[in-house]
Amino acid sequence: MTIEIKEVKSKKDKKDFIMFPFKLYKNDPLWVPPLIYEMKRIIESPGSLLFQSGPHTFFNAYKSGEIVGRIAVGIDEKMNKWRNKKEGYVTLFECINDKEVAFSLLNKAEEWLKEREMEDMVGPVSPTNGDDYRGMLVENFEDPPVIYTTYNPPYYVDFFESYGFKREHTFVAYKYDLNKLPLDDHIKVIEYAKKKYNFYTRPADYSRIPEEAKTLQKIIERSLTPLEYDYLIPPSEEEMLILAKDLVKFIPSEFVQLAFSNENPVGFAVAIPDYNQILKKLNGRLFPIGWLKFLMYKNKINKARVFLLFVIPEYQSKGVPAALFIELLRHARKRSYTFAEGSTINTNNTKMCREAEGVGGILYKKFVIFKKKIQ
Repeated sequence: MTIEIKEVKSKKDKKDFIMFPFKLYKNDPLWVPPLIYEMKRIIESPGSLLFQSGPHTFFNAYKSGEIVGRIAVGIDEKMNKWRNKKEGYVTLFECINDKEVAFSLLNKAEEWLKEREMEDMVGPVSPTNGDDYRGMLVENFEDPPVIYTTYNPPYYVDFFESYGFKREHTFVAYKYDLNKLPLDDHIKVIEYAKKKYNFYTRPADYSRIPEEAKTLQKIIERSLTPLEYDYLIPPSEEEMLILAKDLVKFIPSEFVQLAFSNENPVGFAVAIPDYNQILKKLNGRLFPIGWLKFLMYKNKINKARVFLLFVIPEYQSKGVPAALFIELLRHARKRSYTFAEGSTINTNNTKMCREAEGVGGILYKKFVIFKKKIQ
């Protein structure tokens, strides 16, 4: 049966692209439908720093007029300039269990990048250049995904590796049982570290969002190193402010913790309630009754995800990462949360992995960003 690969141009094409996962995962009890309006914002660029960073396009795959796969491909010119690379990316890949369909989509993406003189193809990357849906799930297909983490069928791994991709970056997730975690013991240890290394932590001040966003941006800028964060570049102050204004709508202020030494910012960490527990019930739509369901269930959330943690190099071995992390877990437990996930951490970042394990984390998921030489 002929496979047709079609570039997304029309409203119908775009609708097919956005709605295909709803068809693909229809009978999968673990899949969490994204909000349709949020996915529209992403692929139309306003909701995606990635798609704002260079040329990109979207492709659908069809068999007998029925959509059977999709992929987005592009070039992050900002990243390439920052890292002196000639890389293209793929993201938002979804496909039925048919290697021919998968290879047709990947061939089209590779051809598109080759025409633009790229040397390597990486992915799946985050569709927003953030920490959402980054990489491909390669280990643990049994536990449900928490907010903004990747979930995909196991056969995707075979598709990419059979096509010639190699594992470039591995990210891990740690789980924490907040009922069993000896937080009080950890708090005593970090209080000692605070005195010894002269630092303190505090929650974000939401009455001063522009100033706080600027502080976070400076910490990120000073924290990034090529080895550990090869896939990231620091956001501009403007980008950070846009992100901050978006996040404060959904994140309690005590879930944003900052660390200072002599009033100089040295680190921060951010957690988010696991809204997947609500999104599961909305089927991608907030209207007409999605908001009611959101309000009904938001106080029943009992999980959180710690998804951002940046500490400047001079303080990475002085207890600051653990102090920030423990503060977030402490506030989660005060809200009667029973579970937290710390993710996703690049395995190259051995310090952070040790910190995550040191405060009681159990490694339970792995995600991979692949890389392939363009032929």
